[in-house]
Amino acid sequence: MTESAMEWPAVGLTLRVDGHEYPVPQVWIGDSLLAVLRERLDLDEPRDGCAVGECGSCLVTLDGRPAAACLVPAVAAADRDVRTPQDAAFETAREAVAAAGASPCGFCAPALTVAITHLLRRTADPGPAAIREALAGILCRCAESGRWIEAVARARGAAGDDADADTDASGPRPGDSGEIAMLVFEAGEPA
Repeated sequence: MTESAMEWPAVGLTLRVDGHEYPVPQVWIGDSLLAVLRERLDLDEPRDGCAVGECGSCLVTLDGRPAAACLVPAVAAADRDVRTPQDAAFETAREAVAAAGASPCGFCAPALTVAITHLLRRTADPGPAAIREALAGILCRCAESGRWIEAVARARGAAGDDADADTDASGPRPGDSGEIAMLVFEAGEPA
């Protein structure tokens, strides 16, 4: 049988995304959650970077845990709680990333907001090493890791710790050694 004559299995499902339910009548069983979010639901975030789970740009939460949307089959996300970087739950981290200049080109900003929010829910006062480890799954070529540390401090400060939120944007950044935050994504949840 030729490929054009084959019928690819498709299913209908309901995705619960950012608190709203979306019926998706025809999903090929091999479609990733990322493909359905971007192509069928027309969401700009998460980003589509590598589609093989290496860059971290497609980070979402699935039932409260970070997940690379390109690696999750859409059918596995049916009737589960999917939160994209556009969700209001990530607003504090989104503002902190912007204020710190932690994503100069903006491509990794959505993933950073998810990772920072998840980190601060797990650890109220993470140090620079814990921050670098938690954000290690996000590939970025244009930001210094010190800006990511500042973004976490600002997000934490917005949540109530004003001492760390008052970082001068023109001065040195905490933990900024000038290194580039080119980090390698490891499959699974960022630590």
